[in-house]
Amino acid sequence: MKRFLGWLGLLLIPMCTLAQVFGTVDAVNGAVEIVSTDGTTATPALGQKLLVGQTVQTHKDGELHAVTEDGGLLALRPNSTFKMLHYQATQDDKSVIDMSLVRGALRSITGWIGKLNPGGYRVTTSTATIGIRGTDHEVTVVDVGGGRDHAGTYDSVLEGATIVRSAQGELHVQAGQNGFAAKDIQALPVLLADRPEFLGQRLLRLEERIQTRKENLRQRMREVIGDRLEGRLEGRFEDRPEMARAVREKWDNLNDDQRETARKRLIRRAQKRNGD
Repeated sequence: MKRFLGWLGLLLIPMCTLAQVFGTVDAVNGAVEIVSTDGTTATPALGQKLLVGQTVQTHKDGELHAVTEDGGLLALRPNSTFKMLHYQATQDDKSVIDMSLVRGALRSITGWIGKLNPGGYRVTTSTATIGIRGTDHEVTVVDVGGGRDHAGTYDSVLEGATIVRSAQGELHVQAGQNGFAAKDIQALPVLLADRPEFLGQRLLRLEERIQTRKENLRQRMREVIGDRLEGRLEGRFEDRPEMARAVREKWDNLNDDQRETARKRLIRRAQKRNGD
């Protein structure tokens, strides 16, 4: 028996050390590479799983879109380098999505992790760290300035809000605003009066698909959040089966609009509990 358990333990070791999946390739265009932790390089394919610790590199004409396990969407722009540092999609306040943008630009539409535990979301660059509150935003790293665009980290918010943090302080950025944390300058992050020039100078071949994909993912995310919160609510009454049945019957008797309203209330409570 001891020998059998030893063999079983050896069989289980690889399963425990497998890299964690954080997303799936949803669209790819141009020259893109995925560099594994052992240094091997591969060209991504549609439907391919992306792993924590891998580096995704796009070249001059390259773009990659990925759907995260929690229903978010990541759009990596041309000439960019990105890595998922830590990802944990659970049903509690331990959910984490921790990303590194070394260069280039990343548009991030948050999934249910950003909704239920916004404090667990982070994008890190060389000059700033960006946190969110249920957001669609784009982070850009400019290494060498030009025109009115200076070197540093830019955060452009399309929906929701973000917090740009640097060694000098933090800045709250609302929808429609652009935040900036300078490189090699000891200054607080600031709001920009004008939209960065580089945003209007890029050629993005996959951008048009984002809105439709975003709406589809948002609907799916609402369903997932609702299911998770319903399960969490019922779990509170697992030692009181009569109360659990009453909760389920009441939920089943709600119409679609009432269920959506209830889901939103539960989401707000979860966000408040997790510090949003």
